[in-house]
Amino acid sequence: MKDGSEGRIVVIGHVNHDRIWRLTEPLRAGGRILWSSRNTRLGGGGYFTARRLRDLGHPVAILSNLMTDDHGDRAMADLDALGFDTSLMTRLPGDTDFADILLDPMGERTILSNERRLSREFVLTAPVSDATFYVNAPILPDTILTALHQARLVVSQLPLRRAAPRPADIMIGSKADVPAKSINDCWSLASALADGRLRHLVMTDGPQAISIYDGTREITVAIEQQVAVRDTIGAGDSFSGGLIHALLSGIEIVEAARIAAVLTAQWLASREQQTVAMTTEKTAL
Repeated sequence: MKDGSEGRIVVIGHVNHDRIWRLTEPLRAGGRILWSSRNTRLGGGGYFTARRLRDLGHPVAILSNLMTDDHGDRAMADLDALGFDTSLMTRLPGDTDFADILLDPMGERTILSNERRLSREFVLTAPVSDATFYVNAPILPDTILTALHQARLVVSQLPLRRAAPRPADIMIGSKADVPAKSINDCWSLASALADGRLRHLVMTDGPQAISIYDGTREITVAIEQQVAVRDTIGAGDSFSGGLIHALLSGIEIVEAARIAAVLTAQWLASREQQTVAMTTEKTAL
């Protein structure tokens, strides 16, 4: 896979406007919950993975969609300023729907998503060749499926809801999203979705060990660097970016997962430091 590292990576997934509510206590049924701050930033599975790959030095094209209002215009400008290829972006008429994310003091998040926002379609009007693909979308049009069939490497997020089959060499999921399923059950689901192409299933479990499964043997990878942060939003998406980065360097899957875990811990710690510094600066003012 090393020869694919020079081509661009196409990331298919949502670019959201996340409205982060920082709670002063955990959510509880029937409770009156206080919040300490509220801010809006770009987010979404597509954005976080694409941003991590860009930070790691890869040329990245985002295949997503944004609305034609002021929020969409500013998001497009931000993506361009970050060096993304935005030629595959689609603009849709209408107003931006925000994703509200409730973040408790322990870093646990609850995401409130509008059904209309999640149903936005991904569009590809021209052929794409010589690219690595990362897919974080449930339903894909035939033009995208054709490009995936021709790609040398396709990494897909394991869909949580109704999803269409897509060719994928590697699928990444979270054990927290499928708590009642065994690794073999998850493999069966992923394999059916991967159109007969799946080589490995990678399941994360927060700070616990990562499981890598090939349909026969499960290998666990311990998390070497533990971090305590108040914001874990995007951690799984960052892990996906780190895994792709390592794979494109020619590293085998087990070591690639270990490297991705280390990169994710470093990213979380760095963001926590930036958040603390900004909070301190605002308090001083």
